[in-house]
Amino acid sequence: MYIVFIMDYVELMVSPLERTYPKYAIAAVGAVVVKENKILLVKRGYAPGKGKWSIPGGVIEAGEGIKDAAKRELEEETGLIGEPIGILWILNNIVVDQSRKVKYHYVIIDVLIDHETIRGFCRPGGDALDVSWFNISDIPDHPEVSRTVKILVNRINKYGLNYIPIDGIENFVIE
Repeated sequence: MYIVFIMDYVELMVSPLERTYPKYAIAAVGAVVVKENKILLVKRGYAPGKGKWSIPGGVIEAGEGIKDAAKRELEEETGLIGEPIGILWILNNIVVDQSRKVKYHYVIIDVLIDHETIRGFCRPGGDALDVSWFNISDIPDHPEVSRTVKILVNRINKYGLNYIPIDGIENFVIE
């Protein structure tokens, strides 16, 4: 009985961390900061997209709100603190391997951060190797920028920075 408990506990602890070949889609946020036609990007240290420039972001932790996740990821990966103002875009990002088996599956909620609230000093942290501002006009042809950023920038170029206000999107219930 004791061994079964340990095995169940170990499985419970490992399963949420498994990101390759997931059983279910993984919820994640991107913290999008746009200022004076520039967008803040981080160079990814881990797969997927290792070595590519991407939006600061990561997995939403269990019990964490979308707004809090975006603030946390922004600070962890860039050293900056800012206030989320809205949901800019949602991307269902599915990556398959050569046999067409799902290798990665993230539902990414891109949260727009109010650039006027940004404070702190840019420095890479977490799994980010570097952090830098990029001209939005350079993104589509930049070979080191991730395809997810290119999709987002294409959307921004087409529709602008229109967003759904972030207030009131959380439903936290005690049962």
